Amino acid sequence: MMLKLKSVQLLLLLVTALMASGCGNQKEVTVQNPANQKEPQENTAQQDNQEDTLEQFKLLASQVKEPGEVIAFLDANMPKVNSEQGDQLFMELEKFYDRYVPSLNDNFLTMLSKPETAQKMNEIGYPMDINNIKGDDTLKQWLLDQQKGGLALGNTEGQFYWKVDYKTLHKYDKYVSNDIKSYIALKALETEKNYFEDGTIAITREELGDRILKAEYYLTEHPDGLRAKEVLQIYKQYLNTYLTDYRYDAIDDKTLKLLPTVKKSYQSFMSEHPDSKTTILVKKYLEVIDKNKDVIYQKGTDSIMGPPKEDIQSFWDSLEMKVDSLFVS
Repeated sequence: MMLKLKSVQLLLLLVTALMASGCGNQKEVTVQNPANQKEPQENTAQQDNQEDTLEQFKLLASQVKEPGEVIAFLDANMPKVNSEQGDQLFMELEKFYDRYVPSLNDNFLTMLSKPETAQKMNEIGYPMDINNIKGDDTLKQWLLDQQKGGLALGNTEGQFYWKVDYKTLHKYDKYVSNDIKSYIALKALETEKNYFEDGTIAITREELGDRILKAEYYLTEHPDGLRAKEVLQIYKQYLNTYLTDYRYDAIDDKTLKLLPTVKKSYQSFMSEHPDSKTTILVKKYLEVIDKNKDVIYQKGTDSIMGPPKEDIQSFWDSLEMKVDSLFVS
């Protein structure tokens, strides 16, 4: 009997030990969270911060009185956002300029109507340097403040005005997409030198051809780009001037023919850029020119130069449609 009791006791001890061992093992089993468990929360927080930055900028741009404030904000915050948000911030900057610059130029025109201000502005010289102004620190500082706000001083036919200085906005290249970067590069060319002034081309026809190619590059690389519509209009303006604007320097007054140097520039463009879409248009235009033996205008009755030859005018009239057929899907 004692032997059976001891056997039962031993069996109970063994079962208890096994149960204790099992419970101990269960306590050691823990569920580990994946290493990146917190990433969605972190990404969401980062995205929220970037959206907050955009909203803060919109609010600031609607309230500021000086453009330097918006530039200071972008300088501080552009490095903190991704390229998509950088694009949005840059486009909001352009919206600010669209509102600010027209009223700025209206005020500037009023300022220039005062003889003393106009006289001081003449001290700027050429190339224009605001620091040349002497004896009027208030005017000088006001002009410098506009420059700090990403604006450039322009002068057309003796009339000063403000425009967006896209050359200085190149500093944001590393914070935006290639789309906006290409757009800034194109716009910076106009900041540096207007292509059309005083009723004629202000740069060489070769330089204008280069600008056309840069606009074409944007349109082919970014057909659905954020600034595709704007660049298409720039392209059309450039091309129209390149192929139709013949005031003063492109036509022989006696024969009414296109000057050989201008025709040669078209031929050079074609040979240097055979795969360009623009070359397709230039080639078609040269075919019309050749058909007319280089004569662009008809003889006038009251003046030497009359209207363009009929098929020349027809080509010019259809130019926008031809461009759309190449770039608008």
